Amino acid sequence: MTRILSLMMLIGVSFITQAQDTLARRASYIGLDVINSLPSVIFSKGYYIRNSAIIEPYYLLDLKKPGRKLYLGAGFATGSTHQYVDSDPSQAFRGTYVRAAYEVRRLRSTRRIIYGGYGPVIAIAGYDGKFRFKGPTFGDYEGRFKETNNVALGVEAYFGFDFKLANNWLLRLTFRNVMGRRTKADTYVQYFPGFGYTPAGFNNRFLYSGGLSLQIHYKIR
Repeated sequence: MTRILSLMMLIGVSFITQAQDTLARRASYIGLDVINSLPSVIFSKGYYIRNSAIIEPYYLLDLKKPGRKLYLGAGFATGSTHQYVDSDPSQAFRGTYVRAAYEVRRLRSTRRIIYGGYGPVIAIAGYDGKFRFKGPTFGDYEGRFKETNNVALGVEAYFGFDFKLANNWLLRLTFRNVMGRRTKADTYVQYFPGFGYTPAGFNNRFLYSGGLSLQIHYKIR
């Protein structure tokens, strides 16, 4: 655990160093993800999370080197998952997370840019739910669990496209993969804020998920 925290601190220091180079930056944007919560509301009976609120603001700024950006994000998520199998019913979750990334960009046209990036993700979450085991003779066995302040550390890699909507507006379509490790894993968690849904069958401590993000950014400088 000490080694993991030391590594995350070193990564954080490197991003702070990058941020110091932004004194000569050309532009900066603030943004908000506009798609994360929609599927859970529109497809509440079929999506893997239901009626969930996920808020993700972002800050994107140019570095001194052309075609390089620093990408900072935060998030809050609360909601519940669907039941998947008889022994693993739905779980309620709540958590916050932060992410940072070093981004490389390439101009493809006057209105479109392709980019890729990587960086650390840190999340803290709590969740509760119940479990059930079918009893062939004397009925089912049910129990409940609850965990709070569960920390996860990970790394995210992504790529995507920027579309210029207007002089000060930017639309970002991002495809991401994130993997990490929970510091405590007494039970399997179906959805971990900041990391997403991890299919059953993995080690309880290991988190891996892919996702899609659609963001609107406004140029503030």
